[in-house]
Amino acid sequence: MKKLLFLAGSLLLACMWAASCSDTETYADLVDDEKKAISKWIKNSPYVDFGHITAKDEDWVDWTADSVLTDSLHPSQIGIELGKWYRITEGDFKRLFFCIRSFGNDGLDSLRENGIEPTREQYRTAMRNKKKFYAGRNVLVRYDSLFLLTGFDYDDLDENTKADNLDPNSFLICYNWNRSYYASSYYSYYYSTGSGYECTSGGIGFPIRFLWEGGQASIICPFSLAESTYASYYYTLYYGEITYTKPTYLPQ
Repeated sequence: MKKLLFLAGSLLLACMWAASCSDTETYADLVDDEKKAISKWIKNSPYVDFGHITAKDEDWVDWTADSVLTDSLHPSQIGIELGKWYRITEGDFKRLFFCIRSFGNDGLDSLRENGIEPTREQYRTAMRNKKKFYAGRNVLVRYDSLFLLTGFDYDDLDENTKADNLDPNSFLICYNWNRSYYASSYYSYYYSTGSGYECTSGGIGFPIRFLWEGGQASIICPFSLAESTYASYYYTLYYGEITYTKPTYLPQ
């Protein structure tokens, strides 16, 4: 169960790094350090090719939310491409990077695989199916890998701690993912088989607006979107492959 938390090695590394920061280090300094860590990750990551990253601002975030959640436009109709990385430059999700790996069960895969553009009615059908997914209150989140970018050792990959939450006896739930949820605070809760829970990176809920049941995404989450414990150590996190589904059970 403990592997579902940030493992002791990562925590120790983060604490050592945080302790090394000067008492006079400003928030701007910390943001600058984070930008350097993310740039290094993008340039040297052994796990993913980031390719071209497109910058988007707060107005774009609001527009996509309105287009997908209110106007029922398929994400591909408003320019969201599978496998492409996007960076948010302003607003509540500033410094968040995300990539949609799969839209999930939108019913258009067979067309997409054959290079056929769906008809307007097929898009409408897909969006009606999407509402059956995002109109719910809770989303089950699974991720196959979680890395701490600060202090990541590119020369000896075995020295880095990799975490996941694939244990079937534990689960991570995103709550209240409606229109206002996307516009304000983002929290996900980790529940063990016991009674405790732990908040994790708020940015993990951001991609849901673009997804259907079984959709997948990757993110780089800045410390500004982390829960208070993580934020106090200025964690910058990379989630490899996140899968979003309906939960079959809920915490009590």
